[in-house]
Amino acid sequence: MDVYLIRHTRPDVDPEVCHGRLDVPPAADFPAGTERIPAMLVVGTPIITAAAGRCRRLADHLGRELGSQVSVDDRLREMDFGRWEGRRWRDLPRAETDAWSREFWNQPPPDGESYAAMHARVVAAWEAMLARPAETLAVVGPIGPLRALLTIALDLPPETFVRVHLDHGGISKLSDATGGWRLDYSNR
Repeated sequence: MDVYLIRHTRPDVDPEVCHGRLDVPPAADFPAGTERIPAMLVVGTPIITAAAGRCRRLADHLGRELGSQVSVDDRLREMDFGRWEGRRWRDLPRAETDAWSREFWNQPPPDGESYAAMHARVVAAWEAMLARPAETLAVVGPIGPLRALLTIALDLPPETFVRVHLDHGGISKLSDATGGWRLDYSNR
């Protein structure tokens, strides 16, 4: 099986604004930069997407281009930053962000979700993906769940996912041709 992880295109939000679950749309230049993506996928490849508008719009666009079925998996939603959602990072209470950054794996933002909780639901999504009878699969999502999928597939320590960079509109390919998952490429 080949699994293509596709990060949504650039969202229409100031990069200084905390936005996990905040449903921001794609930037006005959508679908610029998506032209290369269909050529990297097999026609008819099933597409699984997070429900967020920035993900769903790209998934639906690819579905039309490839003649693919698009399904939503809510377990692929971005981490919930709770009371920080929609606020500028620099305006957040320093004591809260310091406490979170020291123990981000288990410490959720106020009224939010921890990375561990997000990782656990992404594990369940990954297991469901592997149960599908498909040779190829495309996953459109936000950075947090896609990073988690990479660490899960490659059997990396889960907390290392914060070190993975994924470009907006970039594709990373995982393959299972040898009986174990490998990363063929990232950010194409």
